[in-house]
This record gives sequence, C-alpha cells and structure tokens, in this order.
Amino acid sequence: MNILLINQYYPPDVAPTGQYLHDLARRLIARGHTVTVLASRSSYNGDVRYGARETIDGIDVRRVGGLNFGRGNLLLKAVEYGWFLARLAVRLRRMRPAADFVLCLTTPPFVGAVARACRRRQSAYGHWIMDLYPDVLFAHDMVKPGSWTARRLAALASYTIGGGAFAVGLGPDMAARLRPYAGSAQVESIPLWPLTVPEPDDVAVQALRYERGWKETDTVFMYSGNMGLGHRFSEFLATVEATASNPAVRWVFAGGGKRRPEMEAFAAAHPEARLELLPYAPPDQLAAHQLSGDVHLMSLDNRWKGCMIPSKVQAICQLGRPIIFVGGRDSSPAQWIMAYEAGWVVDEMDTAALKDAVESALDPEERAHRGAGARRLAEAAFGAESNANRLCDLIETCIPSSHLKSS
Repeated sequence: MNILLINQYYPPDVAPTGQYLHDLARRLIARGHTVTVLASRSSYNGDVRYGARETIDGIDVRRVGGLNFGRGNLLLKAVEYGWFLARLAVRLRRMRPAADFVLCLTTPPFVGAVARACRRRQSAYGHWIMDLYPDVLFAHDMVKPGSWTARRLAALASYTIGGGAFAVGLGPDMAARLRPYAGSAQVESIPLWPLTVPEPDDVAVQALRYERGWKETDTVFMYSGNMGLGHRFSEFLATVEATASNPAVRWVFAGGGKRRPEMEAFAAAHPEARLELLPYAPPDQLAAHQLSGDVHLMSLDNRWKGCMIPSKVQAICQLGRPIIFVGGRDSSPAQWIMAYEAGWVVDEMDTAALKDAVESALDPEERAHRGAGARRLAEAAFGAESNANRLCDLIETCIPSSHLKSS
C-alpha cells in the first residue's frame, strides 16, 4: 500500500510530532508498505533548513519550501503556516502516483483541510490529532466561543475531520472533545508511547547530577519540556517560594517555550529560591536528564483539557519517575496517574495540596511506591507495540484488501 504522511516537521528535526510520525512510518515500512512523507524544509526552532528530498530508514521524505520564523511571534508563525499550506497544496496536486491512504497530523492547524481538498483519486485519509483546533484557540482566548469566527473555524474543523475515515485523539478527553467535529468519521483514543531509547545506568545519572552540582540529599522536583501556553505554573512557583528555606528541596525548570520568560523573571525576583533554570536537554542525554529528577512536574490548564496531552508523561512513566500533576482530575493525565498511583494529582489553585504532595514526595519510600506505579502505568497504557500497532491496523482497515501488500 502507498501511504502518504503529512506534518510540517520531520526528523532530523527535533519536533516531537515529527519524531512520533517517524516511528509510525518505520512500523508501516516494516509491514511492507511504501511510505512517503510531505514536510517543510523549515525547522521547529527556526535555526535549520533541510534539503528538498532524502530517504530516511526507507521512507521517502519530500520537503516543500517553508519560511523559517521559529516560534517567537504568533503573527509570523501564522504567515509561516499559511506559506507551508500553499506550497503543500501545489505539491499534493502534482504528486504521482496517488496515495492509497493519507494520514494528517495537526501541524499546521487544519492541514487536513488542504489534504482533503487536494487529494487525488479520492484517496482515503485520516487524522492523528496532536493538538485540537479550533479548541486550542478558544482555550487561549484568541477566539471567543460562539462568535462568528468560532463558528467558521468549527465548520472548517468539521470539514477537515468529518471528511476522513477516522480521527485519533491522544486520550479519552481529547477523543470526547473532537467527536462533535467528526461526523461519520470513526473516533479512537490511542495514547502516545515512549520512543525507544536505551535507559542509562545509575552511574550516568549520578554523574549528570554531580556535574550539575546537585547533592545526594537533594530531592529534585523537575519540570522538563515545553513551557507553553496551555500549562500552569503559578502553583509551582508559589510552592518554590514557600520551600525556599528547605535544604532538601531543589526545583529545576528545564526547556523553553513562550512562558519561560515568566520563570526567568521569577528567578530574578527571588534569588533566595532553590530554583535552577536549564535549557532543553540534548536528545542523546534526554533519558539521563529525566532520570536525574526525582519527581517530575506536569500541568494542564483546565481550559485546555482535551485540546492536547503533554507527551512527556509516557517517557517519564517508562523510566519509573513519579509525577505531580496540577490540573483537572477528569483530564486524561490525571485519570492515568490516579488509576495507577503514579504520582500526585493537585487541583488548580490548591497550593496547600501541592505543598502536601511535595512533603509526601520527600519520603524515599513514597517516591519508590509511586515510581513503581508509574512503570505499571507505562506498561498498561503506553505500550509501544500495542498502541502503535493499533494505529497501523486502523490505517490498513481503510484500504481495499487488493491494495494491501503481504508483509
């Protein structure tokens, strides 16, 4: 079967969506399919421009010219998205042979609308929803729900998602939130899975902690990843301030994103806080970096529930580190954590409960208990073979059997 995958970013770019798409593509290749990827020549961070065509692990990667503005300015990002969509439309019209199936991710937003309008031979297509639009815009207060603009965007989402064979969300709350746009399309909830990386030994992890100047007696509470608009930080920062005099507590915020300047401003205003800011960890050090934290911090503003799910939860749980999650208890991450005692769930604005969770996490036995729960969660809900293969199976069910190759 000839399968086309579409996303703005693709390896060697570091964007998480591209990394997951590549893992899926390799699995489809292993099943005997021919896989082509359409992506942009621009990069996630705006610092690299990729070649027009290359073969990676047997996958034919074709890139269309894209503007490279990075992630700092929303207006420039919108221009970059629009330019990519226009170039993508031209390439889709010219592609030969036509794909048997087209899978669209959600970068840029509504890329599936272009795929639907420009697909040849009425190829079947589906969606793997990483971020749900237009609901992200509603959550960020960029568009008022019920407004004329909101209604037009909802109609575009229905055209995009409802015209496909299926739409896959990353958790039950996302599947529920996208269902009104799906029409007759099949809606599935398939969580992401940890991307395969060798787990470093304890010597490497302790060496990294020593290099960073962390003591053996430090309990490191780590936020690692994107400090984006959909996450909450006020509760964490209030607790950082409240624990400034506790020598056993060390706070680390590692990564970037639109809200990192808030962390930098807080650190400058509170020099007494035991708070350290780090950049993103290099990919080859990511597992050791994540293991260097004793407890991981994660949050999701309740307005964003079902719009996205932080992808780091899978890797952290696989490594056996417990999570303190701040957000709605009916969100997918909270439900997973509570079901397996994989950490602590704290309601928004409840800083007293967050302080209690921190106190609990200072107990090594309690951390070990909840870390074991995190591993059980990873095994039960985030298995790479089961989840990735469910998505591969879903793609194959959309194609006439005469088009399937025997693997």
